[in-house]
Amino acid sequence: MKDSKKGFAFFIFCTTGFFIVIGTGCKKEKAILPEVSTIEVTVVTPISASCNGQVISAGSTKLTEKGLCWGKSPSPTIEDSTVSSYLYPYLTGFELRIGHLTPETKYYVRAYATSEAGTSYGDELSFTTPVDLTGETGTVTAADGNIYPTIGIGSQIWLGENLKTTIYNDDTGIPLVTDNGAWNLLFTPAYCWYNNDEITNKELYGALYNWYTVNTGKLCPSGWHVPDNSEWAVLASYLGGPQVAGGKMKAQGTDYWKWPNAGATNSSGFSALPGGKRVNLGFQQIGEECIFWSSSINSSTSAGYQVIHTLFYGLSDGNNSINWGLSVRCLID
Repeated sequence: MKDSKKGFAFFIFCTTGFFIVIGTGCKKEKAILPEVSTIEVTVVTPISASCNGQVISAGSTKLTEKGLCWGKSPSPTIEDSTVSSYLYPYLTGFELRIGHLTPETKYYVRAYATSEAGTSYGDELSFTTPVDLTGETGTVTAADGNIYPTIGIGSQIWLGENLKTTIYNDDTGIPLVTDNGAWNLLFTPAYCWYNNDEITNKELYGALYNWYTVNTGKLCPSGWHVPDNSEWAVLASYLGGPQVAGGKMKAQGTDYWKWPNAGATNSSGFSALPGGKRVNLGFQQIGEECIFWSSSINSSTSAGYQVIHTLFYGLSDGNNSINWGLSVRCLID
């Protein structure tokens, strides 16, 4: 028998002349901590930000939590502000929204992972929240003489109405196409009014444009542009996330929106109205939804959009045919 501080072993001599080890003991190995990466800060508003992280390895023991920690001083820990992600599956990347931030302030953020062995942290990233322009109002005059109200929402300034211009900002005209068959075959810019009824729908809902018109880069007033997917995401994040943003953007009541106009408060001042859309089969869903172009192209035949519906609280995104006729809201450069 051998005995030491590092361990012990028992030996029995067999009739064959060989020793057999019956039991051994050794110093317990140190548990290995998880390994985690802080990937990217993606969407920053005056009061929120989104950040990505990923657990690379759970280490040698069971993972119990993963998420983000942040603060105004370098090297934040789980003793500071935190938000956690779904734990399973362990090694899936995650994106989380950091809230309750202060405008014009620098923050530090790290992903973290906690196991039975302890907590480890990813690399530190930093970001600065922009100025909050919420509530700032004004007007802008377009090339055709239309005057639009403007509204500040978070770090962005938006038109307060749907675009209704019939000319580009260089004073050249946009073709008006009323026939549905001709509209579906277009590979060039065009606009229309819902149901081809300018008198009823122009002032209230604005025009419907195909994406070829958006893609000219000349549709909005000078100094403004059609927002891309990331800019729509900034708006949604500032309003509390896409699950609730639509309600905060919709005009209240059922004078224009069909019942129930779920969650409509218009607390943002965006004043979205349900101008419908033009698709292959014609005009659809006035009173039920407003659907806005994004300037982000998805493929040779589809581009991004954002939609708000009377039945839901949210602002949803997706892609559809560049031949569709949709509303446009412009964002200041």
